[in-house]
Amino acid sequence: MSQNYSLHFFLKKPKYYKGGAKAIYMRITVNNGVPKEASIGRMCDPNDWISSVNRARGNSEPARTLNSYIDAIDRKIEQIHTHLKKMAQEISAETMMNAYLGKEEKQKFLMEIFEDHNKKMEASIGKGFKANTLKGYKSSVIHLTAYLLKDYKSKDIDIRKIDHAFIIGYEFYLRTEKEISDVSVAKYMKHFRKIVNLCLAHRWIEYNPFVFYKNKAKAKDKGFLSSDELNEIANKEFGIKRLDQVKDIFLFSCYTGLSYADVKKLSRSEIKKGNDGKLWIFTNGEKNEIASNVPLLAIPKKLMDKYSEHPDCKMKAWFCPY
Repeated sequence: MSQNYSLHFFLKKPKYYKGGAKAIYMRITVNNGVPKEASIGRMCDPNDWISSVNRARGNSEPARTLNSYIDAIDRKIEQIHTHLKKMAQEISAETMMNAYLGKEEKQKFLMEIFEDHNKKMEASIGKGFKANTLKGYKSSVIHLTAYLLKDYKSKDIDIRKIDHAFIIGYEFYLRTEKEISDVSVAKYMKHFRKIVNLCLAHRWIEYNPFVFYKNKAKAKDKGFLSSDELNEIANKEFGIKRLDQVKDIFLFSCYTGLSYADVKKLSRSEIKKGNDGKLWIFTNGEKNEIASNVPLLAIPKKLMDKYSEHPDCKMKAWFCPY
């Protein structure tokens, strides 16, 4: 797309103008877009101004000095436009005017923002975030950095350069180069979208590159063990103590429906009698903190009792031996 610009100098009448000199303003327009105006800090009498050439009339010393000053501004704006084009940065009337006025915004880079997000998340573990959630975001940083190095030959990128092509390219990279499953790809794209939304909220970018992106990944149906398969695992004997403990924790999860993370944090104080007089597990999910009330059946009760004297379980008052 062409990024041509036009620079126009004109006299601007003040609010309570009663005659005499007027302020000289400059107006920058890029691709017939929204123009930006600013005073150049000089004055000129309307009778001494030639609108058709944007310059002062005559060869007097004041006229030559003023025209020389305007020429210098003209060259400066041209240099700014050339620099922005060379650096492949956004070229607009606003960016050019800000550069001229010395108001250039500090560039914001994707991976810097992502790393800062992860540092804040790490500081918030236990206060709304879980360690496993942070682990996923750290993996996202690794994948995004690798994608940037492969396709953009850089470790980072200006967030204003992120577009639909970048997003589609990243998704394709995850599926092909990394051979990641559809569900995991959806998770990493969700992480990326969160960072983009953060940039939008801070007004670091004005356009949402995810606006036309859709992920159609669907979770696969999870398989399950039959009673015979579960009994076969229960009856399997391991000569290694560690493997035997892994088997018991797995069986406990199967009979209670609790995840490993929930079993690992399960405290004996969460085992109480219910209104029916039987033992129940009253706990909150590790991931979503939703209350979960589960009857403690005979087999998981037997597994729990097996570790009642385990030194780690005894000292920390929980079931899971590690």
